[in-house]
Amino acid sequence: MAKKQTPMMEQYLDIKSRYSEELLFFRLGDFYELFNDDALIASRELNITLTGRPTGDEERTPMCGVPFHAAESYIETLVKKGYKVAICEQLEDPKAVKGIVKRDVIKVITPGTVMTENGNDARSNNFLALFYMVKDAWILVFSDVSTGEVIWHRITDCEKRSDMFDALSMYRPSEIILPEGTVLPQDIKDFMDNQFSNIVLSPFSTYHTQREVAEKAVTHFGDLGLMEEDVWEALGYMLLYLEDIIKSEISHINYVHQLSVGNRLILDTSSLRHLEITHNLRDGGQKGTLLDVLDRTLTPMGARLLKQWLESPLTDVNQIQRRQAAVAELITRGAERSHIRSLLDCIYDFERIVGRVETGSVSPRDLTALRESLAVLPDIKNVLSTCASLSLTSINDCIQDHKDIYDLLCRAIADQPALTLKEGRVIKDGFNPDLDELRSLATNSEQWLAKMEADIKEATGLSKIKTGYNKVFGYYFEVSHSKSEQVPDYFIRKQTLANAERYITPELKEFEIKILSAKDKIIALEYELYQQLRNDIKLVIKDVQETARALAELDVLGSLALVGYEENYICPTIVMNGQINIRDGRHPVIEKFLKREVFVPNDIFLNHDDEEFLLITGPNMAGKSTYMRQAAILMIMAQIGSFIPAREASISPVDRIFTRVGASDDISTGQSTFMVEMKEVAYILENATHNSLIILDEIGRGTSTFDGLSIAQAVVEHICKHIHGKTLFATHYHELICLEESYSKLKNYTVAVKEKGKDVAFLRRIIKGGADRSYGIHVARLAGLPNSVLKRAEVILESLEDQSHDASDLNNRVIGGQPTNVVKPTTKQVSDSPLGNLFTHSVVDSLLEVDVMSMTPIEALNKLYELQEEARKGGGK
Repeated sequence: MAKKQTPMMEQYLDIKSRYSEELLFFRLGDFYELFNDDALIASRELNITLTGRPTGDEERTPMCGVPFHAAESYIETLVKKGYKVAICEQLEDPKAVKGIVKRDVIKVITPGTVMTENGNDARSNNFLALFYMVKDAWILVFSDVSTGEVIWHRITDCEKRSDMFDALSMYRPSEIILPEGTVLPQDIKDFMDNQFSNIVLSPFSTYHTQREVAEKAVTHFGDLGLMEEDVWEALGYMLLYLEDIIKSEISHINYVHQLSVGNRLILDTSSLRHLEITHNLRDGGQKGTLLDVLDRTLTPMGARLLKQWLESPLTDVNQIQRRQAAVAELITRGAERSHIRSLLDCIYDFERIVGRVETGSVSPRDLTALRESLAVLPDIKNVLSTCASLSLTSINDCIQDHKDIYDLLCRAIADQPALTLKEGRVIKDGFNPDLDELRSLATNSEQWLAKMEADIKEATGLSKIKTGYNKVFGYYFEVSHSKSEQVPDYFIRKQTLANAERYITPELKEFEIKILSAKDKIIALEYELYQQLRNDIKLVIKDVQETARALAELDVLGSLALVGYEENYICPTIVMNGQINIRDGRHPVIEKFLKREVFVPNDIFLNHDDEEFLLITGPNMAGKSTYMRQAAILMIMAQIGSFIPAREASISPVDRIFTRVGASDDISTGQSTFMVEMKEVAYILENATHNSLIILDEIGRGTSTFDGLSIAQAVVEHICKHIHGKTLFATHYHELICLEESYSKLKNYTVAVKEKGKDVAFLRRIIKGGADRSYGIHVARLAGLPNSVLKRAEVILESLEDQSHDASDLNNRVIGGQPTNVVKPTTKQVSDSPLGNLFTHSVVDSLLEVDVMSMTPIEALNKLYELQEEARKGGGK
């Protein structure tokens, strides 16, 4: 039978029962202690010593601990690994309490609510998500608690998982709140497990009714315009969860906007990944991404905003042109640009600092950073006042100098404050007279005592009086027996010695009390003054946040201007005629990191008239994928308002960019490369529109030649017949070039190749026309395959080509009673079915159209010669 628990352990277990999912940091003196399973987890994850403690059980209870003054870094480590941490503090002074000190949890820190300076990546948002399922819709809410931003999205089709995948990919939340009754579908869970690490699911229930929850949001956010009741409910659940977790005011969470699908270019999960916009495919980092090239921002706020711009470009022409005008002005006015950037370099992340002001976790160094940031605002406004573009003048209007707060911080906060309040010396000398007196007592007690002694000597005539101190009586005046009769009446005898008497006075006792309690009083008064200062700043948090967001936009525009100036980018003309016309476009990432050769520029021309679908053939490694990625990336750059690497350009904004590039397995869900490819293609065909840009690379290569070629042709035909989106389609199936004859808006393009014997050079230039063969063996030779393997491959290839040319051609198939031209591969089938030349289907078509009976002999001979030449060309003769 287990022994009775100690009172302290009973208190711990009672608190732990209310925070069963969290690691409980239980304050004991100067340490936070963890017990039982929490201790085992913390010991393993933090690599700290696991010990034991007698707590009443027969066996020692596992425990480990960390110093309270250094706990922040340990907590951040645990949170980054996906754990929740509950901070249980002592709510009473242990010196003033007999028995067990009252304790309780003062806040919970979760991956989505961490507010510490080092707990988040300064240059990326840390979004908390809420998924709320109602009868006919999903409500998604994303909030960065550290910045106060809230984005909501309503998905009316509950079965449309792609919208949820896209939102998750864009905001990459670290935690998801699930209000009571909301259950995530398994495919969403699988997607999160596959794409992200350490996402925490947080079920949440409340005693409030749905109406009360909605009213909570209305009261907090005020007028947000007309919104459905269920959206208010979702926002209310988020607020209730945050209040329960943070356990402090959250009025800084006030910047609410909808994820407006109609005004932005949608980049789905695959496009964000394949195009490497903000994360690379290699390790998920920023190196080698478009963000890496364009990010010359100087503030964390600007870095976060640029990332949001890249993941959510604009479609509204007016907004794009406004950004372009601002970038253009900053490019042409180099002195002003440099001055603005030098000022921005002095600004800290005060968007997150004011969030910590609101929640009570702001440090003295944070306030110093805020003060230094506010100091440069008047100079920034002076420079912006000379600017003419609408975006820059609007930014200037949104920036306030916050002079009152700046002056208050200058008067209140020391030039070099301590890291924490308990270290003292945070409030500046001269700010508060009582604090100055206490500090003077603490630092100049000897001088104060000497002055008091001199005053007493002068007042009483006791020239031999001395001052002293002991632990029993404290401070005292010592007078010899011979002079004791001269002692004034207000002297109080405390001790008699052999040769002297010791006295105290009310003034000396008051001095003693001040001296002995000065340190505690200094800490208490500094804390009181600090909290009052925090409350004064809280009154203007919303205005300061607006200034921070305006500075972030200025920083991004300045970054785009600097990159555009240094890299010689041009301003694309925004048009509405459906055309994309880019002359000598360059891939910004490859161009930036290309070391040994010059990047070869290429033209990109797409429209809905005669070049809607570009079928690009040519060898692997020749640059097809680069060309297509380049087209998509230049469109993204243009639609965020950036200049682009090209000689000249005019573009019509697209509503979506779809990409299917590269090959990868999805091992976690057991899906092969080909299955992943087909799912992505299916998604594109289902969601692409007339105004979309579609990038497809090597469709069908993950299966057999016949299946792959059939699928590739069917996809081409479907896009040409039903979608009519602007499409770049690269393929190694050069047999598909004959489709140009069937579709007037499809044009063949290929990569220029220079051959010399068995050697081949890829010129990286995209030109009109189609490739008449593959160059697989040439690429294998470049890759360094052994000569014996290459020679054997050539023999096998020649044999296969001969068999293919000898086989009969079956070109006309009847599907649903209608004849359909089907492209056939040049390789031999496994079955015994006869095969013909893949290109002879056009010869047969021409032959069937000939009216032999009406032709003269010479016309018939010429036609026969023409058909023969076409057959030879198709067969590679």
